[in-house]
Amino acid sequence: MTGHSSVIRHLTPGGSIDYQLRRRLFLIGCNADNDVVLRGKGVAPIMMKIEPCEDGYRCSATTKTPLSINGKRVKSATLAPGDSISIGKERFVFERASFSAAASPGQRNSILDNFRRFVDAVGRERQLQPLLQNLMGILLELTGGTDIFIFKLDPEGKPQVFESNGSGSAEVRFSDTIVQTVLDRKEGIFIPNALADPAYKNASSISDLKLRSILCTPILSAGKCVGVIYIGSNSPAVSFTKDDLDVVAIYAAIAGMLFHHIDFIADQQSTIDRFTGAIADDGIIAASPSMLHVLRAVQAIASTNVTVLLEGETGTGKNRIAELIHRRSPRASAPFVVVNCSALHGELLESELFGHKKGSFTGAVGDHEGLFLAARGGSLLLDEIGELELPLQAKLLRTLETGAVRPIGSAREMPVDARVICATNRDLKTMVDEGGFRADLFYRINQFPIAIPPLRERDEDVVPLAYLLLNRYRSEYPQKEILDFHPATLHYMRTHQWPGNIRELANAIHRAVLMCRGPLVSFESGEPAAASGPVDFESASRHFQKEFLEKAIIAAGGNKETAARNVGLSRSTFYRYLAYFKI
Repeated sequence: MTGHSSVIRHLTPGGSIDYQLRRRLFLIGCNADNDVVLRGKGVAPIMMKIEPCEDGYRCSATTKTPLSINGKRVKSATLAPGDSISIGKERFVFERASFSAAASPGQRNSILDNFRRFVDAVGRERQLQPLLQNLMGILLELTGGTDIFIFKLDPEGKPQVFESNGSGSAEVRFSDTIVQTVLDRKEGIFIPNALADPAYKNASSISDLKLRSILCTPILSAGKCVGVIYIGSNSPAVSFTKDDLDVVAIYAAIAGMLFHHIDFIADQQSTIDRFTGAIADDGIIAASPSMLHVLRAVQAIASTNVTVLLEGETGTGKNRIAELIHRRSPRASAPFVVVNCSALHGELLESELFGHKKGSFTGAVGDHEGLFLAARGGSLLLDEIGELELPLQAKLLRTLETGAVRPIGSAREMPVDARVICATNRDLKTMVDEGGFRADLFYRINQFPIAIPPLRERDEDVVPLAYLLLNRYRSEYPQKEILDFHPATLHYMRTHQWPGNIRELANAIHRAVLMCRGPLVSFESGEPAAASGPVDFESASRHFQKEFLEKAIIAAGGNKETAARNVGLSRSTFYRYLAYFKI
């Protein structure tokens, strides 16, 4: 890697030390935080300063110690390459130094430090604008330029200023002639002195801006020009070279990858949002015929007071459907109360449902109104009603028939106004036949049964549900740059039976997100159930996919965009696969 920048060289008895000037105030003296720290008797805290100015850099004495430039005593002066500076017993040389592979370790370190700094920023920063601001600062340091612009091409291929340094109108600080020339040639150019260059000196943008030196290079992404980096200087002390262009071209390549990365994320998120948003009905994913039937049933009974029985396996989303019924009913502004009938038993559950009076049993230290009364005007979900004991079934039946509850220890009944929704994962009809559930209560709560299908019968819903859950969990871990599921994981989700239904799917995705170390979520890194599946088949599938992509690229003569079209994939999806398989 090579490049140029302005350097102050301190001549010492043992040799010399180079210090890179970074377009900021450069201080010399005995203070420990100076850029050059001098030791010895009579050295002032700050005896000399070098600062950027319109013509390059200006050197000034800050004490009465005599300052000489090229043997002539001055108070301050603008520096030119090769100037010899003397102050007291110290000697310096101002130079326009080349940092190349043959340069000194200190010079090479300066270039490498800048590069490491930018790479570190890329690793930490997830927003494009701060990264480009960081990039512009580094390039100005390396080249000594005064103005820098990063252009991005609009959909019509016209360059638009995307980021720039400085203030004021950007359009009056660059040469559009140079920018268009680079786009036409699709290669970078450097102009040591634009005002003297026969090819450009008559361009109005050059003469109006009084530009001295210009450097401009295209930004490429996947072999396609997506923008331009432009650096200009009106300082006679700066003259860009081929080495400067080579250095900037390296950073332009990184900028191209950043553009591609940001565009890919935006495109991917837009696709996911459309995918999940188009089929999510009030928070319920329903693309399958069975779930669409459920939603039609909900719509039919939501505005009534009919008692609803939701039947389905554990984890199918019965509570979500009950809540949807409540939200779509005239009772939506009143409470939605849930009680799990399997969590409590006997007197505790009776008290929780119907309330009690103070002193009615041991531990009843005060009156308790119960959940039927707490849900007044709203809806009460009796979840896992099949676990309700027979004595409580009788009391529940009376409440449903009379519309009143009698708290434990009370002599009178109290009217209630709560719509009852019941849910169960048991076969209540079989329980009635076996004597485990009252027939009269079953027929009372079975006014309008809705069967919630298991996930294995909802093929069309699995992937949309997965993306909805992926969005939810990755928002909880913003430090992870998660883009999508790995294709093998999507295949697994479609073919797995999911005995635990949506709850199992949600847990699997949550664990996979937690364990994910790259942009693609894979159950191999976080889901034991997936690991116990067809591991050999999955390995063979991945091997086949990689080999297939490699052969597609070879068949297309190395042109990846053509290969993507040939195999029927979008460009973004094709490049995502290439990144995953490290092709």
